[in-house]
Amino acid sequence: MDQIKSNPIVLLGVGNILLTDEGFGVHVVNQLREDYVFNPPITILDGGTMGMELLTYMRGMKKLLLVDAINGGDTPGTVYEFPHEEMNSYFTEAISVHEVGMQDILRIRALQEDPLEDAVVIGVEPESLELGLTLSDSTQAVVAEVKERVLAVLSNWHIIASPVSEQEE
Repeated sequence: MDQIKSNPIVLLGVGNILLTDEGFGVHVVNQLREDYVFNPPITILDGGTMGMELLTYMRGMKKLLLVDAINGGDTPGTVYEFPHEEMNSYFTEAISVHEVGMQDILRIRALQEDPLEDAVVIGVEPESLELGLTLSDSTQAVVAEVKERVLAVLSNWHIIASPVSEQEE
């Protein structure tokens, strides 16, 4: 657990998996955790609907990659990507479809530690926020694209993602 608490790179999926597309970020990061081995290791966190408890997992964090459902007003299934310099607009416009309080969490973290070196938000426009455990067709259709974007960001951060299937050979 101490290694998790001090890892410099955090891949965080947030959302409520009980509300169809709101759980998009959690579904994506859990798939990445199952399908890949990352070197050097990163923290992959199912943030669910945690609030301030997330601070525990952000100690020592230098880079944050957040995957979320994003209410940007486009057609369902639209993929969004906000680099570090655009992240503040993501939080200040409150387009996250749930109330995780990420802006407050990052502000508190910034008071406790040095500023983040880099941060990226990747997400998708939800089709449904109804009660249900599976993603809608329009968001399920872009899961592979979002995973590729996540892997590209991690690659830019010098993280090598190897498929688990290659590890078993």
